[in-house]
Amino acid sequence: MAREKTIGETLSFEGIGIHTGERARVVLHPEEEGKGIMFYKEGTFIPANYRFVVNTNHSTDLGREGVVIKTVEHLLAVLHLLEITNLTIEVNGPEIPILDGSGQEFYKALKDSTVYQNTEVEYFEIKDTVEISSGKAYAKAEPSEFLEITYEDEFNNFLGKQSFTFFEGNEEEIVLARTFCFDWEIEYIKKAGLGKGGSLENTLVLGKEKVYNPDGLRFKDEPVRHKVFDIVGDLYLLGKPVKGKIYSFRGGHSLNYKLVKKLAEIEKPQRPKRKDVAQYTA
Repeated sequence: MAREKTIGETLSFEGIGIHTGERARVVLHPEEEGKGIMFYKEGTFIPANYRFVVNTNHSTDLGREGVVIKTVEHLLAVLHLLEITNLTIEVNGPEIPILDGSGQEFYKALKDSTVYQNTEVEYFEIKDTVEISSGKAYAKAEPSEFLEITYEDEFNNFLGKQSFTFFEGNEEEIVLARTFCFDWEIEYIKKAGLGKGGSLENTLVLGKEKVYNPDGLRFKDEPVRHKVFDIVGDLYLLGKPVKGKIYSFRGGHSLNYKLVKKLAEIEKPQRPKRKDVAQYTA
């Protein structure tokens, strides 16, 4: 029987936000069984749930009652991989710190601190095949006893066509992969008011024929591995660890969100086991 999990001690992380360029600090607090994953900022609790998504342009942002937390996907991905189900994430600043652009710092600290609880974990089991598309991007979800994710893309540079498949239990194959961008995108990102905290210390920057980072690629297929990592994080907005097989071609946060929303909408109504968010507003 798989059991719910929390952490055994309070953990904190501090660093720059990749899009706002502002420093931020997050404090992770253990929680009791059935509490779920909750963000807390400026006196407002925001559930880690797709219903509270307010933006999917270059990041996944959550918001409630005017309070917004940017770039939650990497932290959620690590929580999903470790199946940590009960946690309050206190956020001081506009954004979750990007750290080195991957999930490795979150993963190492949380893995060492994870503790089991008594209640059996409830999974979101994909029961039907779901397909969505947006332009050239496409995603498909199918039933599976385990979490399996494949991401494929055809990059317009030296990388060419790449594909990577993640199988549950191989977490370290994706937590080291960094967020990335192409040099021809930087001007557009800056004009959109994003990427203010981006640097070679936290972003893999790629050109037509080269890698700008002095240390090069961590994996030859690092970009598609990171895309899988992002999908893991966005899937956790279903509110439970997921069992299913996912395929994505050229997808990003917007397509991930559409897939999550569609999966949630077709799930048969069930009596919720977790406490309602209303309890956090007192």
